[in-house]
Amino acid sequence: MSVMIEGRFPKNRLEALTDGMFAIAMTILVLGIEVPATSTYPDAVSLVLGLLPELYHYTLAFGMLMILWVVHHRQFGVVDHIDSTILWLSGISLLFIALIPFSTSLATEYGEDPLAPIFLEANLLVIGCIYAVIWQYTARNRLLKPTIDQDRIRVTTYRTLIVPITSIIAITFALAGSTWSTIAYLAIPFLKMIHTRLSERAMTK
Repeated sequence: MSVMIEGRFPKNRLEALTDGMFAIAMTILVLGIEVPATSTYPDAVSLVLGLLPELYHYTLAFGMLMILWVVHHRQFGVVDHIDSTILWLSGISLLFIALIPFSTSLATEYGEDPLAPIFLEANLLVIGCIYAVIWQYTARNRLLKPTIDQDRIRVTTYRTLIVPITSIIAITFALAGSTWSTIAYLAIPFLKMIHTRLSERAMTK
């Protein structure tokens, strides 16, 4: 009862809802890949080669959803409890997570239009920014577990900026006329690896 009076709630139901939304979005992604009529291609190899743009965007979007899910999982792994602001911010993030299959299909169908990927990139930018705001809010309002120190908070703060910054770079490439602006997201795993190593070195000094 005291938890409800204080306006703070357990995080498990929000985590379950978020996991479900990510799973649904990941599953819907594959439905955007349609196998064309066999008369269009002479053999299976030609068919698969013709589907490479769809397979690329599917893999990219699935990978980004996985990255975002890991970000959420790590953030809430150190969150002790949540409040109504976190609930609403998370709800807004789920709105855009559910939109990923649509923005991915748009980028695929209009692959020759350099502006088409901007919808997907802006989608990822919004989600990344919301997760960064959620982290800042939880840290400043003492919603984290007592064992989390300032070094951990600082490292995670920088880490949450990787997706938004990459999205801004991708959007810039798209506005410059590149039809392959989404390739910028392939750098994220390497950026996270570099950030982790630099953070470990800094914390050991």
